[in-house]
Amino acid sequence: MSLNVSRIKNFSLAGLSLVFCSLLLTSCNLVGSSAKINDGVVIAPKAILRSSTAMVALPVAELKRGDRLDIYEQAEVKTPTRIEEWYKVKTVKGDSGWIEARYVVNKSVIDRIEALFQQTKDLPSQGQGRLKVQAKLRINAGGDVVTYLNRGTIVEIVGKARTTVKPEAATDNADADDADDDTGVKTQLWLQVRMPDSEVLRAGWIGAQQVELDVPDEILHLEGDGRRFTGWVVYDQSRTKKGEIKNNYIGLMKSVTTEGPIDFTRLWFLNYSPEVGRYVNGGLDDGLRGVLPVTLGTPSGRKGFTIQELDENGKTVAVAYEVTRSSPDKVTVKRLSPKIQVKKPPKKIKSK
Repeated sequence: MSLNVSRIKNFSLAGLSLVFCSLLLTSCNLVGSSAKINDGVVIAPKAILRSSTAMVALPVAELKRGDRLDIYEQAEVKTPTRIEEWYKVKTVKGDSGWIEARYVVNKSVIDRIEALFQQTKDLPSQGQGRLKVQAKLRINAGGDVVTYLNRGTIVEIVGKARTTVKPEAATDNADADDADDDTGVKTQLWLQVRMPDSEVLRAGWIGAQQVELDVPDEILHLEGDGRRFTGWVVYDQSRTKKGEIKNNYIGLMKSVTTEGPIDFTRLWFLNYSPEVGRYVNGGLDDGLRGVLPVTLGTPSGRKGFTIQELDENGKTVAVAYEVTRSSPDKVTVKRLSPKIQVKKPPKKIKSK
């Protein structure tokens, strides 16, 4: 019996096609019946959902910041330069595929970040800065890394904290910035920051060494004699004779040699005078042991602001200042409680 060569060829091609499709589906790792392990949200401005984790994987869909995802699987992929982490996901539109984990944050993490944001959303900004390098955003000071922020990212500062660096990590930690007295214990200063409302992650902690302060030009000239601005709070606003709006500042400074938990030692109240056409000093208090945050208003309800100072035992004490404005050009600032007296420890005599 003779065989039909044409039918054999067609059968062979069909079989090969089925095998090829089976292999393709396997390599693509498309979401099937596996159970969801987490919820995720895209945090990158743009990300590509791919058919697999391979370098030659086909694009499935383009995702944008804020897109919600169902996460089904997690995988590590070794490359010549690093180990990549990937998530197997499904979008709300039904697209399935793989996305690099660095573009996604688990919803549970977002909920924790949102709770952190809610704690400080009504607190006035204590200063603004921009990242000098790519930086890690963390859930708490020295805690778990949530994501990486690009160099140049602008952040609002709302608080500070200091942690101790473990001895075995101190030599390799570029962010370890201070040694406490003669103990040699390395510490790291952290900034609690707020992000723009357009970001999915609107709060977190960043190493202070990675942030460069953007001191407003109108008060920058006050730096000098070894003192630098460590923060500033906008108290209210004035208008120039031309109607331009000018911020009035509570300026916070300290000496570059001041160590430890103190955030500022000098306080300025800088008021824009429409008559003079520049900022004038509406009040000055020096020799402080101030720590952030500074809040607007006073406990008694008077117009003014409140700072936090450290007492002799290192505990924070609220100190209120009353602000009286007799005219747009004249402001008086009065401290409502006596100065906190702290005995200076005797100087240590170095042994020869």
